[in-house]
Amino acid sequence: MKKYAEAFYKGRKWKKVSGLYMTQQHYVCERCGGVGCICHHKKYITPWNINNPDITLNTDNLECLCQECHNQEHMAKVSRAIFDDDGNMTGVQESAEIREYRKALEALEDLTGKKVSG
Repeated sequence: MKKYAEAFYKGRKWKKVSGLYMTQQHYVCERCGGVGCICHHKKYITPWNINNPDITLNTDNLECLCQECHNQEHMAKVSRAIFDDDGNMTGVQESAEIREYRKALEALEDLTGKKVSG
């Protein structure tokens, strides 16, 4: 858990909303039908939206997931190394999230005319 989100996830409002949502979903993973154990935010919680209840407490932004589906969700955000048949690293396959981030940086540089570090 991210440091900025600890108070939110330990708070009374989150515990109530997430508990009600999981019960409403009968603890069934919404992706695979397995046993759901994690109340996941579809739009991730960030330091910029942590105080926005339309993101943090809105049931339209929640999803009941099992541990495996939750792991897959977050692993899809990670870049992966590519290896040849001999085990030598030949490159990196960037995640969609990293590609979007790079596009945003490029757009910001185009708007400002300045190099943005990232």
